[in-house]
Amino acid sequence: MKVFKQLFIILGINLAGDLLSRYLHLPIPGSITGMILLLVLLLTGVLKEKHIRETADFMIQNMGFFFIPATVGVLVSYHALDGYYFQTALVVVLSTVIVLSVTALSTQLLINLKEKWKR
Repeated sequence: MKVFKQLFIILGINLAGDLLSRYLHLPIPGSITGMILLLVLLLTGVLKEKHIRETADFMIQNMGFFFIPATVGVLVSYHALDGYYFQTALVVVLSTVIVLSVTALSTQLLINLKEKWKR
């Protein structure tokens, strides 16, 4: 039952982010707004990490499973990429490198800030 409660919290925050983006006409996707909302709730202490830890850990460990619908969507409409295979591959590789680099730099920055804060 605890896992369902945690999942309900995470999905509720995601839904709130989606509704905010939709009704405030934000240029940010609802899922991103939901993640920002989750971050704000965690940073302000309104939501404690222990309230969502188990479900969040499960979702992170099984993240590849959540990419299946997007992959199937691309496979269904592969004809739209006809003639653009090289460009598509280039965009995929470059965006992957950029995301990995930004993630690494952000993580390093947060680790450094956390170490400075402890002193």
